[in-house]
Amino acid sequence: MSKKITIIMPCFLGEYAGGAKDRALKLNRAIQSFLRQDYPNKELIIVADGCHTTIDFIEKNNYKSEQNNIKVHFIEKQELFSGRVRDFGLKIADGDYITYLDSDDFYKENNHLSVIVSGFNSNPDCDWLYFNDYIKYFHVDHLPLTEREVDLKYGMIGTSQIAHKKLEGITWEGKNGYGHDFHFISSLMAIYPKTKKISGCSYVVCHIPNSVDS
Repeated sequence: MSKKITIIMPCFLGEYAGGAKDRALKLNRAIQSFLRQDYPNKELIIVADGCHTTIDFIEKNNYKSEQNNIKVHFIEKQELFSGRVRDFGLKIADGDYITYLDSDDFYKENNHLSVIVSGFNSNPDCDWLYFNDYIKYFHVDHLPLTEREVDLKYGMIGTSQIAHKKLEGITWEGKNGYGHDFHFISSLMAIYPKTKKISGCSYVVCHIPNSVDS
């Protein structure tokens, strides 16, 4: 049987300072990009951060089902950007591999997950992989996306650019849940240094606080 990959998505549809606009529409876009993935053995874990609106949205759109491989869990509201939201998803993930998708982002190509799994198959000794992502600066869909080069340095790598095996000792507890938290990345590098950069992934970042909201 093929290895399973889990996508962890924290979700809070309420308004907050620096938050993305049109969050429900973007959540739908993110889920659709997961459903279009051509890799079959996958699951999406959506962790509703004290947000009943997220649960209502998922149920209204009939997304939660074994057929869709989507699971939704409600947890009590955490402090803004708390790593406990991602950590909850990490603890219940069934996948051999873990990757992330923020609710206001999406996967550009349908083979994003296949590329990640192929990367692990080609590099079986690696504990985690990293890759370039893309930034969507404008609402106009036909404009080209801007590829962002990843680097294993502070501020130059985030959760939109990594996938890792389900590893002992890796936790988001006590870390910032925002996508570019280097505390998590640095702990990953320190405990599991075996990594490799792969190409062909297609994560699109659509919201950067005070900079980008597409």
